[in-house]
Amino acid sequence: MAVPKEPTWPRDPHTAAKHDLLRKYLAAWAPILLSRHEIATYAEGFSGPGVYKAGEPGSPVIAHGVFAGALQRHPKRLRMFLMEKDPRRVEELRRQMARAQERQTNYVNQRLSVHIDEGEFHPALLQRLRASGSLGQPLFVLLDSYGGPDIPYSLLRELAVHDRTEVMVTFVPSFLTRFAEKREGHRQQGDTAFGGQEWQAVFKQPSTEKFSFLRDQYRDCLHRAGFKYTLHFEMMDEGGRLLYLIFGTKNDKGLEKMKDAMWGVDPNHGVRYRDPKDPDQQELELEWDPDTAPLRRILREHVVASSGGLTVTQLKRFTLLETVYRPAQVIRAIRKLREAEAVATDTVRVSDKTLVLPPQARPTGPTPPEQDGLW
Repeated sequence: MAVPKEPTWPRDPHTAAKHDLLRKYLAAWAPILLSRHEIATYAEGFSGPGVYKAGEPGSPVIAHGVFAGALQRHPKRLRMFLMEKDPRRVEELRRQMARAQERQTNYVNQRLSVHIDEGEFHPALLQRLRASGSLGQPLFVLLDSYGGPDIPYSLLRELAVHDRTEVMVTFVPSFLTRFAEKREGHRQQGDTAFGGQEWQAVFKQPSTEKFSFLRDQYRDCLHRAGFKYTLHFEMMDEGGRLLYLIFGTKNDKGLEKMKDAMWGVDPNHGVRYRDPKDPDQQELELEWDPDTAPLRRILREHVVASSGGLTVTQLKRFTLLETVYRPAQVIRAIRKLREAEAVATDTVRVSDKTLVLPPQARPTGPTPPEQDGLW
């Protein structure tokens, strides 16, 4: 979206979807970390005013409410660092966060600290995190910018040094495809965001593939920065422009919980998804029990390409790391593939130990030992 001119603005459907995703993920993230660590930190680089035109809460207020609930069950500590450039929005944000704190008990407010700073988010946010000792502790950083290449690669790289850090970045490819080819200054912005010039090959891509090319380049950017796993979430803004939320983590459990949150987004927001590994690029409704036809196609191809078949445990991990689907959806997909005679299995009952083979293969010998699983 374009940078708003007013302190507050109407909340559009794609923002509602982002907030739904954020709420669900933080509701899983906070209890897990607070059960294992004494303190965790949440940070935003583009916090906004904390409220929308019709009174809907912004992401800082949503996060605060989630954390307050988590602290009731886990008496540890949480910190919030919020950066906003516009002084009018900072004033409103302070007011909204004060109201959020008034709704909580003294017990929660003593354990949940809120720090709001006015100014450019970089390098100030990183300096804040470093000075507070948050780097190296569990940390979630939301960088929900207004769509330009605003997030420098150097920041992602510094954050990724720390194993317990996760990021969620908003990336809008249209800015670079529209302006950067003929404007050197915008190309330099792209180079800063991607940490190199490889992304500039987008100018040679067919028009239908430019956005997906930049999306994959940006996910690779997060990998190079040091985030082992990435996941992208595709949506349209209020002007019909495609944007991506790109999640980066070093923790496979974090990836699993983000997928759970993704599939739990309210389908009334009208957000859809496409698995990049699906050759048919079928659009998927974001619902908890979606059509798994693309997953079945992907799993069948993966099994056929294997030399001696794959266990369900291996297919679950492949699904977690390489597709948009959840490991919990694998067993049902394998059963349907077997019913269609698209794969064979070495056991009648499909479990994590089951060996899945191409349809022409027939299992011989004893059932293989159980593989090391994700859980």
